Amino acid sequence: MSHHTRMQIDATRALIKFITEHRGDVDADLSKCLDALEKGAIERAVEYAKMVKPHGMGGLTDWFPPVVYQNESKEYVATVLHALVNHWCHMISLSFPKETKT
Repeated sequence: MSHHTRMQIDATRALIKFITEHRGDVDADLSKCLDALEKGAIERAVEYAKMVKPHGMGGLTDWFPPVVYQNESKEYVATVLHALVNHWCHMISLSFPKETKT
């Protein structure tokens, strides 16, 4: 397993954990992406990742996670959600095919 695949798995798990702990609905394609990453099926993981909408209406961040822990605030959980989504996007993009110029 490559170093960036390990980082992709960690980023995906962290995002899913946050969503679950904050009583959100985990995107089915995000879960399938994690499963594919864990099986080493990188091309399949990329296919699922491309079906996940990170931002905008209906996206992963189109939700206000509730405060569930005493040390959290509304601003904190919103910022953590955005940070986790952005980190996941960056990590998963490491496996996207590189565009070639002709």
